This record gives sequence, structure tokens and C-alpha cells, in this order.
Amino acid sequence: MLKIIRHWIERRRLTAISSLCDLPQPLLLAECHRALLFAPHPDDESLGCGGTLCLLAERCAVKVILVTDGGGAGGLPPGAADLRRQEFIKALGVLGVTNYELWDYTDGLFFDSPRFQAQASLILDHFKPDWVLFPSPLDYHRDHLALSVALQRACSKRRVKQIHYEVWGPLLATHYVDITKVFQHKMMALDCHYTAMQSGPYRTTITGLNAYRGLYMMDREVPRFAEAFCVDDDGSR
Repeated sequence: MLKIIRHWIERRRLTAISSLCDLPQPLLLAECHRALLFAPHPDDESLGCGGTLCLLAERCAVKVILVTDGGGAGGLPPGAADLRRQEFIKALGVLGVTNYELWDYTDGLFFDSPRFQAQASLILDHFKPDWVLFPSPLDYHRDHLALSVALQRACSKRRVKQIHYEVWGPLLATHYVDITKVFQHKMMALDCHYTAMQSGPYRTTITGLNAYRGLYMMDREVPRFAEAFCVDDDGSR
């Protein structure tokens, strides 16, 4: 990820003397045959890339791993973890995803460990994804950051494209996906996460973020929605 940041800074330094800067490029979903997504908590999969998941599920094999139990790190009442897991499964159904696993690490206390590395290595070797999606290491949630670092380590020796999505912090976007045609599916998936949606204006916030990312398509006539990603494809070369 640091390599991407350095490249981004250097590219802007070099283009500062030119008339235009390069915008993020479309992420070509047709190039993906097997996508594996890691969600730290129930709702992250829908917030960060629900539209992209929906589009991928139409064309290739998709598997989603829910890493923590979603218990709210002490901020939710007893039984919330079970309820949120059911909300997660329902949201995936809206997005057309039926292949998933629940790993049940403690919400709010996730950290890398030999157990996690073994578990991640097993799923990577068994499912054999060419794309692995997980939060950005620049995200502001401690579980997201810890998971991102752990997965970069797990993916480092494998030929996979690492794709970072944004949830709690905007990232330095290298690519985007036009989710306009499935945006309502994404909103329906978010609505499935009823427990989490009560704690903040997520619907309004994510609509604004995806509309802002839609500006990359430079369509002045029709509002567009997009999800942004930072792609590190060193491992796929």
C-alpha cells in the first residue's frame, strides 16, 4: 500500500505541470473469474462495495468472509451478534451472493495471529481467487486496519489482485466501478442491516459518497453512482 501512495504522490508531482491529472480508471469486472471479499463486520460488505459485489455475482464466482461476530464491541445489547449475522446473510441474498463463511472473531478486538493466517491461507488456497477485496489500510476503524494488514501479509506470496475498498475513510482511488444500475440493490442490502443502520445516517452518507465517486464518469446529464477502490496488483504479476 505504501508503494501505491508513493506512486500516487509522484504521479501528481509529474502531472502538476500538465493540463490534466489522470482520473481513476474503470475496474474491469470481466477480468475477474473468482472474487473473495473479507468484511470485518456485518454491513461493511454492503457499505464498501455492495454494488460491485452485486455486479460480480452476475458474472463470476463470489465468496464473502464475515470476519468478526458483529457484536458491536460492547456497544450493542446481548444477542445483537446473532441478529447481525442474520442481517448479513439476508443482505448477501439481496446482492445475489450465496457463498459465505462466518469466522466469529471478537468484534472490536481483531488482531493478526497464527490462527488467522492459517485460516486465511486455507481459504485462499482452496477458493483460489484472482481478486481479493478487503478494507483499505488507511481506514479509520481499528478492526479494518488490522484486517487489512493481516490480509496483505496472507496475500503477499500469492498471485492475486488486492483490491481495497472504503468504509470509514476515503481512499486514494485508482479505480472505480459504475454501480448506477444496481444502486437500489445496494440500498436494499443496506436496509437489511437494520441494527447497524440505527446508529447513524448511513443511507444518506453512502449515497453522497457513491454520487461523488460517480463524478469520475464525467456524465453531466445523468447522475451516476460509483464505488472507488485502490488496486494493488503486484501479486498478480
